[in-house]
Amino acid sequence: MEDPLLPSGSRRRRGGESSGVGRRESGALNNVLVGRRGEAITKGDNYQKAAAMVDQAEDGVGLPMEVLEQADFEEAAKLYFAYIRLDFLWDLNLAALLLLNFFEVPLWCKGSFSNPCGDREKFFLGGFPYLTRYESLIFETVILLILGVSTFFPIVIIGNKLFWKNKLDLARASLFLILALDTVVNAIYVIPSGFIVSLPFRLAPYLRVALVIVNTRGLRDCVRTLVGVIPEFVDIAALLGLYLLFSSWLAYVLFEDTVQGNIVFTTYSTTLYQMSILFTTSNNPDVWLPAYKSSRFTSLFFILYILFGVYFIMNLILAVVYDSFKGQLAKLLINEEDKRQRVLGAAFSLLDDQRRGYLDARQCAKLFGELNKYRTLPKIADDDMEAVFYALDDSGDLKINRAEFADLCSAIALKFDKAEEPSWFEQYPAFYNSDTLNYVKTFVRSRVFEKVVIGMLLINAVAVFIETTLDIEDSSSQRFWQDIEFFLGWLYVVEMLLKVLVYGFNNYWRSLQNQFDFIITVTIVVAETAAFISPTDLPFFSNEEWIRYLLICRLLRLTRLLVLVERYKVMVSTFFKLIPNLMPYLGIVFCLMCLFCSLGVHLFGGLVYAGNPILEGTTMFENDYLLQNFNDFQSGMVTLFDLLIMGNWQIWMDVSFWSFGIVRSRRWVLVGSRLIAFIC
Repeated sequence: MEDPLLPSGSRRRRGGESSGVGRRESGALNNVLVGRRGEAITKGDNYQKAAAMVDQAEDGVGLPMEVLEQADFEEAAKLYFAYIRLDFLWDLNLAALLLLNFFEVPLWCKGSFSNPCGDREKFFLGGFPYLTRYESLIFETVILLILGVSTFFPIVIIGNKLFWKNKLDLARASLFLILALDTVVNAIYVIPSGFIVSLPFRLAPYLRVALVIVNTRGLRDCVRTLVGVIPEFVDIAALLGLYLLFSSWLAYVLFEDTVQGNIVFTTYSTTLYQMSILFTTSNNPDVWLPAYKSSRFTSLFFILYILFGVYFIMNLILAVVYDSFKGQLAKLLINEEDKRQRVLGAAFSLLDDQRRGYLDARQCAKLFGELNKYRTLPKIADDDMEAVFYALDDSGDLKINRAEFADLCSAIALKFDKAEEPSWFEQYPAFYNSDTLNYVKTFVRSRVFEKVVIGMLLINAVAVFIETTLDIEDSSSQRFWQDIEFFLGWLYVVEMLLKVLVYGFNNYWRSLQNQFDFIITVTIVVAETAAFISPTDLPFFSNEEWIRYLLICRLLRLTRLLVLVERYKVMVSTFFKLIPNLMPYLGIVFCLMCLFCSLGVHLFGGLVYAGNPILEGTTMFENDYLLQNFNDFQSGMVTLFDLLIMGNWQIWMDVSFWSFGIVRSRRWVLVGSRLIAFIC
């Protein structure tokens, strides 16, 4: 057998030198065990430093290139990696900063702490406990101190000049200082001897959200992308505004001196308000029923209005936003790739110390071994190293030049098919190659066997559904279906043993599906068998509740049906790939909700309560919508979620804005409500 191109990390190299941890390199620090990026850059040899830089390129965060290009960057690197080792603390602190909104007493509450906002049932408050104003101040001060350290410590690393030139660091510092000033004002208000006797408004709830965004990379990128969309969105938004203005004017003129005009379209501002709601279809068809009752032909006006607005203008808006978003995202990716290539270039230069312009197989093998120490990068198995090298070597000359090295991170992420390992049963060829076992192997590898297993799963699903229903009804027929489940459990054991026999345990265990099947099957069978043999002596194993949950988990194997259809298989895999990419955008939605919730609590806090004569007889009162309010942050977030899906949003606007006289002008009511609904 030919020697492999790249020596694996587990084999000994000539001269007693190991290619794994602890190998000796001439001209480098001896016996340096480097498991962290900081130690690699500050103490390691060139390969360890290069591996750390590759990890930084993949991770997207690290020392600025201005620092890496300095001759004495090791000292700055020590401080930097000491700083990022506390990332978990900075992240927890940001989470605590945002969650503080949920536990603070709203500013409108002036009562004693036992009931600072009055009776919870009367004001329909959330279920979270409140912190006292002193406790909130203490927590906020501690959080602020930790935030100050995380904000200004980079000055020690990169220097005062680079820190204040960086726009991101400048934004963090500015927001922090404003929040600190707001906290000082709040402290003067909370302290009894303070000269501030009333505090109707605070900037803190809004600044907390802003600080979370600027300190979270994924959220920052989302905001940068969304802000870039705005200029290209202005013209299409203007078209939408003109359409609403013109359609409302036309409706006001057409239905003058009619029942519709006398009841609904009484003024132009009212018509604009009602037509704006109709654009979202929330009040359809209620708003035009008076006109429709008078003449059936009037429905054509409203149908054309909805068709053109919803199915043309809204789709046009979606197309413009998508195209602009795609362009902004492409710019962001280009910038990220440019940063990655700069770091990879520095790593390549570090390895190419002889300035040959390429890396050979030996150098790549050493680098791959070092890369396995980093969690950001996928692990490179020993038998995959050669495949990764060939994936990089586009020219086929067994040399990796600078251009080929640029694809290193992508090549590492490639998945290579593993060759099947010999089964342990092959040590007994007479048994393993017998006619009977060959027939069994052919059957287990066939689609028929897969269909038999799926049939068992379907029968198991029916048995679990019926057995749980009979258990709830306390029927004696439940025992029969429990016996069926017990029998099916042993059939799963037979399935598992057949696969292990045919494929070998190592090959069988490579599949996550098989690992899930193995754990669930063994657990259920052991528990059911123990309960069957001795139901009274082993009460833990005879607990039917948790066994039932395991049976339900077994039914998750039915998802295998989805992968049998190619279209479903693509949809499922796409869904799981989208989840990580969607998380930052869900985070932005949550941050926007926090901003509007703080504004809602400030404007409408304490106005919705049981016994309020203004609310009695309203739609909000009759449908238990009083539970949806902005009396505290917890209730407000639930209310905003309902507004987010545009569910009856005009009811809250009618009651909260007009009935309480918060905003006197109907024109500003329309503008404010549409802004909240549209942005959310």
